[in-house]
Amino acid sequence: MTVRLFLRYDGRGFCGWQIQNEGGSENPSKPTVQGTLNKALRELLRDDSIKVTGCSRTDTGVHALDYCASFEVSSLIVPADKICLALRPLLPETLTVFRSEIAPDGFNARYDTVKKTYRYLFYCGESSFPSLDANAWFVKTQTVPDLEAMNEAAAKLVGTHDFSAFCGDLKNAKTTVRTVFSCSVKKVELEIAPECIGVFELEITGDGFLYNMVRIVAGTVVYAGLGKMTAGDVENALETKARKDAGMTAPPQGLYLSKVYLR
Repeated sequence: MTVRLFLRYDGRGFCGWQIQNEGGSENPSKPTVQGTLNKALRELLRDDSIKVTGCSRTDTGVHALDYCASFEVSSLIVPADKICLALRPLLPETLTVFRSEIAPDGFNARYDTVKKTYRYLFYCGESSFPSLDANAWFVKTQTVPDLEAMNEAAAKLVGTHDFSAFCGDLKNAKTTVRTVFSCSVKKVELEIAPECIGVFELEITGDGFLYNMVRIVAGTVVYAGLGKMTAGDVENALETKARKDAGMTAPPQGLYLSKVYLR
């Protein structure tokens, strides 16, 4: 049978989602979400063959608010809907499984996720707020980024395109064509940072994302807001497919996998 899990995590404590070590064993000095979850499930269900599959290979430092994972098991000694509760004492505070259930036959978290929404949080000013720096990108600037210019740049990414210019590593990409359904930026208010000259949230929804794609989109949008790029430059990057024509790769701590959409 297939069990489906929904979880959220703070990426600061993990070296990304996926176990990277040869042979699939977890390096204790480089914990991953997948490895941590595997260990907890194997202990809870007394089955050393369990291996969870994730809906996305989030990078080191990237957070998740709504992540889907699944695993196969021959039998359960804990009811599927109680697994989320039983896992709590076996997981670190930075990782929470908030729902668990039996999935339809053949369900796979990777292949049955049809689209995802990511959010990227960044704030601007002359000095940083340490309490924010672990969860948002500090953009040092004396001027407020132009929200209209950022949205004009973001709008150019909507549609089906070759996103080669927005990929950090092309060698493992079978195809660089993706469909972005929506992409926009809004200003948000944070009372804990009253001296910020602007706190912003980028939201992007697509059928899939290339390596570092959302972080490069965030860097490109911020460049547009600061006058370093234009919406026309974004169009040019899509046309040339050259990484140098897009913006910088924004740091990981501002990125959140916000929602997954399943078949």
